[in-house]
Amino acid sequence: MIVRVRMDAQRRIRIPKKTGVKGESFLLLTLGDYHILFPIPDEKPELDVQGPISELLIQADLAAAADISERWRRKGQNAD
Repeated sequence: MIVRVRMDAQRRIRIPKKTGVKGESFLLLTLGDYHILFPIPDEKPELDVQGPISELLIQADLAAAADISERWRRKGQNAD
């Protein structure tokens, strides 16, 4: 489902109820001119992770960037 949303003068974005998106906080991923919202669940799962959070965030950013680059590359090949 694709839903068009608008930002008001106070920079608020209202998400229509029909989308089924629930939550009070979201992650905003900015990729050039594109923005993607990811809802953060109210109940966070317990994770057994090793290492500092800052290092995990760096690894996650690198993995996401590599995945996005690969998807854009594949999309460019399919456009021909």
